[in-house]
Amino acid sequence: MKHQLTAIALGAMSTFALAQSNVTVYGSVDAGLRNVTNVNAAGDDRLTMGSNGTFRSNRIGFRGSEDLGADLKAIFLLEAGFNTGTGALNNTNSQLFQREARVGLAGRWGQVDLGRQYTVAYKTILAFDPFVYRYPSVTYALSSTAGTRNSNDIQYTGSFGDVTLRAEYALGEVAGSNSRGATQAVGATYASGPVKLGASYTRAERNVGTAAAANYRDYDHFAVGGAYTFGKATASLGYVDETQEGTARDSTAKWMWAGLAYKLTPQLGLTGAWYRNKVFNTAASAAVAAGDAKRNLYMAGVTYELSRRTTLYSEIDIQKLDGGYATGGTTRLNQSRQTGISAGIMHMF
Repeated sequence: MKHQLTAIALGAMSTFALAQSNVTVYGSVDAGLRNVTNVNAAGDDRLTMGSNGTFRSNRIGFRGSEDLGADLKAIFLLEAGFNTGTGALNNTNSQLFQREARVGLAGRWGQVDLGRQYTVAYKTILAFDPFVYRYPSVTYALSSTAGTRNSNDIQYTGSFGDVTLRAEYALGEVAGSNSRGATQAVGATYASGPVKLGASYTRAERNVGTAAAANYRDYDHFAVGGAYTFGKATASLGYVDETQEGTARDSTAKWMWAGLAYKLTPQLGLTGAWYRNKVFNTAASAAVAAGDAKRNLYMAGVTYELSRRTTLYSEIDIQKLDGGYATGGTTRLNQSRQTGISAGIMHMF
């Protein structure tokens, strides 16, 4: 009898725990082909498979929550990227959960997450990016996000009616200084009916030297934009101003973009956008020669939803390169124009 009672008690406790908590496995698999012209000084084309995701980055994740009572929940999220072409993990620097790894608490007052997660600037810009961060390998290089993710990040999110407020502090973990390597940011978005508006400000002290000879310099990033939906169409635009203090000279970059998305039918969507990136007085790097640089991206895409989870996609983009972008770097050496075409399938689970 004693053993039976113990078994019943343990079973009841297990049932209670399952009723109060849940874990969801989710993700997406994307396989697409992409052809790009003028990838080197000889003007050659290159055909590739977007193995890490052409339309949407591949991922597998685990999301969970536990009801703690009194309108308080414990939450966590772990998300890893992977390569469709080879099956390998997309985990540079030996980061298994390179995409996200966070845990926190949520209540009526808002939500606090700790760990590796998307930046405040990224979440703000997401509201007014014409392609909503689709085709990341094409548009990320042109739409600055003050870093897509931060590690060692403490982030607050609160929704108050039509307004969402965000704030974060990512630790630098540098001995003797709480500011070196650290990042602070605040952001706000407003969404009411057809209107979305947003702005964010990021301040950091980044290492422009090496690990062996660190040289921490101020970094500032400001983003603002908006979107308006009318009927089946959504128009959006944005602007980013970014300055990185350097050892010999500062590097200033300005991003701007505008676009229009239109739902032709519930399944068929069309999007067109223009992105511009201008960099001033930049030092030489692997992608840009020293001096001013400018590039314009003109992009048009089409999607067809076979179901709520499966999407066919295709796009064409033209990049016009000037200054340091045209003459410097290993992938755009002595080229002023590139044309890319992508097509594939993406499934979410």
